[in-house]
Amino acid sequence: MTILNKIRAACLCAGVFILFYGTGRATESSAAQFLSLGFGARALGMGEAFAAVSDDVSALYYNPAGLVPVGYGEGNSAGLKKDGGELLISHSWHIQDTGLTQLAYARRNAGVSLTYFSAGSMEGRDEFGNQAADFTAEDFALSGGYAVRSGRLSAGGALKAVRQRIKASIASAFCADAGLLYGLESMPVTLGLSVSNLGTRVKFKDEGFPLPVVYRVGAAVRTGKGFPAVLAAEIDLPNDASAIFRAGAEYTGFKLIALRAGYRTSPVSQRNAILGKGFGGTSGLSELYGFFMGLGFNLKPVQIDYAMLPYGELGSSHRFSLSMKF
Repeated sequence: MTILNKIRAACLCAGVFILFYGTGRATESSAAQFLSLGFGARALGMGEAFAAVSDDVSALYYNPAGLVPVGYGEGNSAGLKKDGGELLISHSWHIQDTGLTQLAYARRNAGVSLTYFSAGSMEGRDEFGNQAADFTAEDFALSGGYAVRSGRLSAGGALKAVRQRIKASIASAFCADAGLLYGLESMPVTLGLSVSNLGTRVKFKDEGFPLPVVYRVGAAVRTGKGFPAVLAAEIDLPNDASAIFRAGAEYTGFKLIALRAGYRTSPVSQRNAILGKGFGGTSGLSELYGFFMGLGFNLKPVQIDYAMLPYGELGSSHRFSLSMKF
């Protein structure tokens, strides 16, 4: 297959994804928004432009096709190593005293992950607005995925169980993720397509809400040894918001230290609300809403990653990950 035909095939796949997005897009707000908070610190530091990168255990979240390596360029490969495994533990001190803890394990072409989100202590009010006992909200997600490879194309899928609790109310849902990862033969480029959270509605009592479905279309370029880096770009198509463009980069030329940065677009109204426009606004680092920054420390076989996300008036989110490859 010529390069031109490969590009045409990639565009066709992207068009199919966008078609499904347009026909299935919901107009109502989604529940289980903790499923949209990303996974681990490395991908966050790259602005979550990770659907076409997917070369570590967080592939289970961004593109399960990355659970197996896919070839690209001249003898290179992306994705988890064929006979290797990886364990990841991640925690985020999120905004407004909320917290996110994640565990993931992958070996060969399969992986499992667990996500726990806590909203912290919230002030309770009764139906008349009088103060009542404080309460909390907790969310859980358990996911298991599997991937296969044929030549330079890998495909993967995952099944996910979701559970939410607010006071005494409990709701659950089931969903699936799927993805494709393709490596070009003549260039160090990988293309990725994925969809997350296609499934049942989250139902509290008599009212149900859709899950936050998102379609991802991305490309990643891995440069040579002279300037070892990963450059990625991606378009996210969520069911409850407008399209999001993401871009990210990772530089590993310092051997022990990796530098990461990323950016994502957001609607003007959302950005103004988060930055407090019209109410005095914010200053300093908080103004960098939409930008992502990260560091990685490679202490083989252990890797420590950190990412920071400014949220304007709401503060900043700090995420740490500890991973081990074996």
